[in-house]
Amino acid sequence: MVESTANPNNNCCTPSATTTPAVISNHKKSWPNDLPSWAEGNARQAWGERLTIDEWEGNDQQTVDSYRRDHGWKGSDLVHSISSPVRILEYRIRYPIVIPHGPGRGAGEGTMLTGMVHFTPKAESHQGFCHGGSMTSIMDDAIGWIGFCVTGECRPWTGFTVQVNTSLKKPVEVDTILMIRVVIDKVERRKVFAKVMLVDPLVEKEVVYAMGDGLVIINRGVITGH
Repeated sequence: MVESTANPNNNCCTPSATTTPAVISNHKKSWPNDLPSWAEGNARQAWGERLTIDEWEGNDQQTVDSYRRDHGWKGSDLVHSISSPVRILEYRIRYPIVIPHGPGRGAGEGTMLTGMVHFTPKAESHQGFCHGGSMTSIMDDAIGWIGFCVTGECRPWTGFTVQVNTSLKKPVEVDTILMIRVVIDKVERRKVFAKVMLVDPLVEKEVVYAMGDGLVIINRGVITGH
């Protein structure tokens, strides 16, 4: 596996210098009309800061297609594109709380990434149900992106996923919106270990559709001392 040499400054995470509320609003216009109550705007605020990534949404200067073309991508994102069969509509990141007068924002273990995922009819396999690969693709993506956030800020493409273990618990019906939740469980030098769950949190006891764990290796020099 070759380490990524991409410049992390080529992508923007919230707060973004190039992606404005107007761009975000246009991005949201492509979402399904009816979101479950747990995914409404006020509820999502509790999940933390919104990740705003130009390669998914574009910016004031460029559409997402032109941005991707000009920055080396060859096509659309597998799980973040408007046309994706299974699409992550939004990610939000919450970093660990630090003690008063501590060294600043928390990082590493306890960092949590939460998102909402739309399983569209294009992800269908058996009649009315989504392909299991759509579930594992989502979990792979979430594990990778929380790895990029291990330092207390989102630094895209500063590492690579080397292992994803998944257990599919319940089939997903087409046109369903679920929550993806991943947390950094442990950090050992450049190794970031994460645990992930795909759930429906609406009912009294949340329903688990899939769960797993993964390992991300962070590039040398990203984590201080390593």
